[in-house]
Amino acid sequence: MGKPCLLRGRVLSLLALMFTIFLYQQAKAGGGEGNQDPNTSKIRLNKKTLSLGSLFSAVEAQTSVRFAYDASELNVNEPIALPAKNIELKDLLSEISKQSGASFEWSKNVVTVIPPKKSPEPETKLVVTETGVSGKVVDKGGQPIEGAVIVIKGTGKGTTTDAGGNFKIDARPGDVLEISSVGYKKAEVRVTNATSISVVLNELKIALNDVVVVGYGTQKKTNLTGAVGVVKMDDMETRPLTNSGQALQGTVSGVYALQASGKPGDDGAVIDIRGVGTFGDNTPLILIDGFPGNMTDVNPVDIASISVLKDAASSSIYGSRAANGVILITTKRGSSGTMHVNYNGYFGSQSPTRLPHVLNSVQYTTLYNEASVNSGGSVVYADTTIQKYAAHNNVMFPDIDYFDVYYGKASMQNHRLSITGGSDNINYAFMLGHLDQNGVLVGTNYKKSDFRSNIDAYFLKNKRLRISGKLAGNLGVKNEPTDLWDAEWYATLAPIHPLKNDAGQWVSVNGERNYYGEIKEGSTALTKRYNFSGQAEAEYKILDGLSAQVTYGYNVTATNTNAFHANVTLYNQSGTTTDLASDLTVTNETDVQTMLTSLLKYNRSFGKHDIGLLGGYSEEEFTYDWQSGYRANFVNNTQRVLDLGDASTQTNNAGSYDLGLRSYFGRVNYAFAGKYLFEANVRRDGSSRFAAGHQWGTFPSFSGGWVMSKENFLKNIGWLNLLKVRASWGQLGNQNINTYYNGSDLLTSGQNYSLGGTLYSGVAITTMTNKQLTWETAQQLDFGVDMMLANSFDVTADFFDKRTKNLLLIQPIPLTMAESAPYANAGEVQNKGIEAAVTYRTQFSNGIKFRVTVNASHIVNRITKMNVAEQLTSPKAIKVGAAINSFYGYKMNGIYQISDFTWQNNSDPTIPYASRNYTLKPGVVSSSDFTAQPGDIKYKDLNGDGTVDMNHDREILGSQFPKLTYGVNLNVSWKGFDLGAFVQGVQGIQGYTYYEIATQFSGFANMGSWWLGRWTPENPSNTLPRLTLDGVRNDIHSSFYVENASYLRMKNIELGYSISPKALSRAGISSLRIYGNIQNAFTITKFKGFDPEQTVDQTRAEAFPQVRVMTAGVNLNF
Repeated sequence: MGKPCLLRGRVLSLLALMFTIFLYQQAKAGGGEGNQDPNTSKIRLNKKTLSLGSLFSAVEAQTSVRFAYDASELNVNEPIALPAKNIELKDLLSEISKQSGASFEWSKNVVTVIPPKKSPEPETKLVVTETGVSGKVVDKGGQPIEGAVIVIKGTGKGTTTDAGGNFKIDARPGDVLEISSVGYKKAEVRVTNATSISVVLNELKIALNDVVVVGYGTQKKTNLTGAVGVVKMDDMETRPLTNSGQALQGTVSGVYALQASGKPGDDGAVIDIRGVGTFGDNTPLILIDGFPGNMTDVNPVDIASISVLKDAASSSIYGSRAANGVILITTKRGSSGTMHVNYNGYFGSQSPTRLPHVLNSVQYTTLYNEASVNSGGSVVYADTTIQKYAAHNNVMFPDIDYFDVYYGKASMQNHRLSITGGSDNINYAFMLGHLDQNGVLVGTNYKKSDFRSNIDAYFLKNKRLRISGKLAGNLGVKNEPTDLWDAEWYATLAPIHPLKNDAGQWVSVNGERNYYGEIKEGSTALTKRYNFSGQAEAEYKILDGLSAQVTYGYNVTATNTNAFHANVTLYNQSGTTTDLASDLTVTNETDVQTMLTSLLKYNRSFGKHDIGLLGGYSEEEFTYDWQSGYRANFVNNTQRVLDLGDASTQTNNAGSYDLGLRSYFGRVNYAFAGKYLFEANVRRDGSSRFAAGHQWGTFPSFSGGWVMSKENFLKNIGWLNLLKVRASWGQLGNQNINTYYNGSDLLTSGQNYSLGGTLYSGVAITTMTNKQLTWETAQQLDFGVDMMLANSFDVTADFFDKRTKNLLLIQPIPLTMAESAPYANAGEVQNKGIEAAVTYRTQFSNGIKFRVTVNASHIVNRITKMNVAEQLTSPKAIKVGAAINSFYGYKMNGIYQISDFTWQNNSDPTIPYASRNYTLKPGVVSSSDFTAQPGDIKYKDLNGDGTVDMNHDREILGSQFPKLTYGVNLNVSWKGFDLGAFVQGVQGIQGYTYYEIATQFSGFANMGSWWLGRWTPENPSNTLPRLTLDGVRNDIHSSFYVENASYLRMKNIELGYSISPKALSRAGISSLRIYGNIQNAFTITKFKGFDPEQTVDQTRAEAFPQVRVMTAGVNLNF
């Protein structure tokens, strides 16, 4: 009871603190004007000149007035000179009209801003001197632009402006000058004899000065020396994403995000950053607002940005958990100004993207007879029986496609409400959401409610003290069949098995369970998952450029699962019954994590020198415990309480662990003249996972960059906005071995010993520990280039070579030791590749805006060294020279044909096929596993000894990791309409389809319809073997079951329309967008499995299919 009470106290204290700060600051900031006429409201302004947008925000913060305008038509950055610091609203609007030309229309408390009518831009004129042309280049505020490039169009002649924006160039009347500068729209002017005026360049909204979130801070994109990918969350807000990990699919080069399931509540993505560098857990470190977390616990709509740290330079500040890359998630925050309310919601319909095509009852029974005869048996299903299945007018002779029974369409809905805003002293963001998703598999459903609040409060003069509070929580409730694996397996059941008899009772065929009936009678598992997290942070600016920051975070996840098997009576065809007893398993898990981080940051500029220093300390604690209880034979199927079960069947289990991590880290950033960049990081980690003497590791990195486009020899190239080259090297660690691993041997109680003829209970060492075990260490080298061309193209490309040493792997030990095998530092793996991303954006004269982003990655994964014996087992192996967990087995070399054999009477062709005794001809390869017959799979003889055997003739058959991943994101908008399309795909990947319907008559399972093309004497196929029931000759792990799993998928397509703000102003609405969306619209692939995305570790049918989602929704702002 102590832990829940302590947790409740901490959460309530943090919540109280946050709202106390909020209420205090709101009272301090003041409020609206009550029922007073807004026109006469006094507006308090603290500057003599403010931008138009800042004035609107000031008015909205001090009154109930709201402004509605089209940001694309109004220059909100236009400066307005103010006659007084305290002015009535009507006088302020009048002054704005005089200076900007804008006008206003009132509707209650909503003011619609009508932009000034556009007039032709004045002709830019230059003075023609005896030596050419002179002029001045300035921005819209009249400030000179240094380094602007002036080129005579059609020639190679050019010059640049000085510090005052002045230039001279040898040009003559009639020449056209092209003027460009980084961050501004290009201008063209024709030389005349007119008087001189300044050339005005309009600012171009481009990504050069974008701020990117990095470890423990932010950096300008131009100053980055590491490889950092950024996900634009604006494109994701209206996609039907139920898990934030799905936002990484196909959006960042070097990142392979695989959605392994479409099951509600478990549909997150498996994420690999720059390949797989371990035999264990390859999950990257995920930080949500600086705190380690799970992508399940942050709503995609709440995310402001996602940064993916891919190389060692950007990741090493996180040390021992960064070997697999780092994902930084920053949630939305409030900002000074008016309160904004947003609602985003949609309703949708789901269906499986694809389900296998299987045999009907007549096909199944016919092919089963054929397989039985081929195996030396007799016909099982008589013609009269097959005719009954064909008529299917009797419930006991059905024709059931069990995929249609278990899978179907399902509804879903998602709603999100957010409130953001603030004043000079406080910023706030509150978000609330609810997801209700039914599953496409019978008996599955998921509901999730969540909230998030972020508050930033500022104190002291010049806001020297910032105190921030963050609180988030979610409750997920998941329903699914108790044995979900069984539900997915029974969907492959043969079509001849009935569900019910004539009396409507659940039927069992040949003693087999009727799992559909069990689900309908109540065999379901209910899982409730609670997650709460809180953070308190204080930052104090000690001096200009010097600040100290302390952050404390607390996260708890509690999971309760009630898995119930209902009492069901099944009626057998023989007339007998089978009673399935009820039972209940209750499991409770609690996972608590705390983190304390202290930072000291220093950032200053001295002339052309920019320096940044960071030092920090962090410690984290992890506690996990679980308990489970079991009882059987309940009195009914409705009261699912352990105490109501048979006490004699009771069993209990429990377990726990505690882990700790302590770290010291630092970083140095230096830039000279904005051209020469350098960064160094170091982190020292101590982990409780390892034995004494091996607990500490040090992880350094170095990186540098050269902004070549700022050099004099490149300044005159007008279309080259940015050219930066960079390089980095660093080391990273990985401590992600088994959570229960201990630095000492484990003793287990309940062991019995016989001493002197008497049996005594004691303890024994049952788990052996390797006390020399140490960190996995990844060393990575990266070379990259960043470019911006013609203010329209962004290009980023990287080459990397990541080598991971001391791979952690369980080392086999002799069975006679009777202990669990220990981990060992077993080998090395290399991930080498190239990645690139290109973005093109433009706006046409007819108003169409266009943006397309293409990213692609090519990665080669290879085990380079093994310190222990290779693990050459099928269907996967660990082998030097191959990728991790490559598919391994025999190589199919066609099908044995009749011409490969001789038979009695000198191969008399008149002897019926079924009566022949076949013998392989000399020189034809045989198999040590079976006696080959015509129609069997022929395997490749690798060593050339004439016989295929498992010791000499198995080889690597393919990899479950793709050679190429890519994504294409397209956005087009025009006059309120917007269209988005996103394509994602992989090439050079193999999938393993050794599961029920792909093999021959596996248990009571059906078979894929492609087996209709199997080998027969009349159809001598060279790709599909003959049918048998022995499960030996043609069901061996081989390349027959390894398929090309490459695919191209239309991941998302969306059409939206935004209603004009002017039309909405009367309703007090600032914007309204209506949209329709299709997720997983179509897939192009040759893969026969459930889904090409579900190839990792899929060797059976228990893969929950992906879902196609069609939604319609609204995005509404007040």
